[in-house]
Amino acid sequence: MFDWFRPINRYLVFPLYYWKNGDKRLARLNELEQSQYLPQGKLEQLQLSRLQKIVRYAYDNTIYYRRIMEKNKLHPDQIKTLKDIEKLPILTKQLIQENTDTMISSKYNRSELIKDSSGGSTGEPTVYYKNIERHNLRRADQIRHDRWTGWDIGKRKALIWGAQRDLKAVQNFRENLLATYLDRQWELDAFEMSDKEMEGFTRQLEKLQPSMILGYANALELYAKYLLEHQPNHGIKIEGIVSSAETLTEEKRATIEKAFNCKVLNRYGSREVGLIASECPSQNGLHINAENVLVEIVDNNGNAIDEGNGDILVTDYWNFGMPLIRYKLGDVGTVSDKKCDCGRTLPLLGGVAGRTGDFFVNQEGGKIHGEYFTHLFYDLPQVKQFQMIQETIELVTLKIVETTQQSDKSYLDNIVAKTKAMLGNEVDVHTEFVEQIHPTSTGKLLFTISKVNT
Repeated sequence: MFDWFRPINRYLVFPLYYWKNGDKRLARLNELEQSQYLPQGKLEQLQLSRLQKIVRYAYDNTIYYRRIMEKNKLHPDQIKTLKDIEKLPILTKQLIQENTDTMISSKYNRSELIKDSSGGSTGEPTVYYKNIERHNLRRADQIRHDRWTGWDIGKRKALIWGAQRDLKAVQNFRENLLATYLDRQWELDAFEMSDKEMEGFTRQLEKLQPSMILGYANALELYAKYLLEHQPNHGIKIEGIVSSAETLTEEKRATIEKAFNCKVLNRYGSREVGLIASECPSQNGLHINAENVLVEIVDNNGNAIDEGNGDILVTDYWNFGMPLIRYKLGDVGTVSDKKCDCGRTLPLLGGVAGRTGDFFVNQEGGKIHGEYFTHLFYDLPQVKQFQMIQETIELVTLKIVETTQQSDKSYLDNIVAKTKAMLGNEVDVHTEFVEQIHPTSTGKLLFTISKVNT
């Protein structure tokens, strides 16, 4: 059936609403559609001018940045190349927690800023602020990437998401109207991923026939496995899927693509700075959102690396309410010097290996990526869900939701043996059989969690 409202939304309702409200996301989108094809030299000039602007602004308008620059005998005029940003110290979550008041720009009253906090499976979330203009313009970055799936403004979109502060924000009548008739967005709650709920997902998606689906990698994989087992002949026809917020492995991608018969594009971002990097259909890596953020990959000493994996640092060019410069997200990324054959000149991030908290630490101090442990559960029909938590160097808690109650637990022997082989023979693996594994407060179902300070 022809979607008669799509052209009305695309060419009238959507642009008129945001023009009337002074929201410049569409103007920014037009700029981004052009700048993604800029010659490399011009793109780097654009980045440098925006980097110089935010560094100068932070120096002139925040106590924190003026203090640290003066302490390091650094003046904004000394930022003459993109590499010169390395002269500034790294900003950590702890530093934000300790210096929030002095990081807020003197140009803003706190009441004028949007308060938010980053997620996390343990500890207190990091509170930060952003100016409204920056918050609104983030949407243009997302629209550009959403378009790479085949979706466009006016088409329907479905979300398999779980953060209550995101999903349940649409509560009053006006917000429901905006989500449904302006953004044409329907949410499926990733907090509820039982077979009954996923059967309901299918009914809704077959009725809506959205152009794309955005979701957590783990939630998408879980739903894809459900479809392959219970509804392989479903009638969901979509153009593309965007996986975000969790590490997308090639095994997860293959499962999701098989279930939906379309490409899955990986997206990497954070609540603090928005979209950081994203795949195009060529899938040669993740294009960095270079017009809006500067991404660095550094070693343990904060020095840039030329190859391999390192900590990701990001600088937001547009948050003038509370500048974030060389912010350490707690994620690990892979350097890439490839050129994408899609024609876009945006630099590439080879991949995102996962949050540093996803790495387990063995008794010699070495790091073991959490994906090692997830591989131990592949092709185990006895296990419906699992979660492995490294409580201490000596103790690992393994939570298991069985497909059906198993009297024979011998399938765990190989898992325990291989866990000890990587972490140390003295490690105690304590197994708990539970009915449900709960997501974190932001809705993410984390398969591996390390509480050991890495």
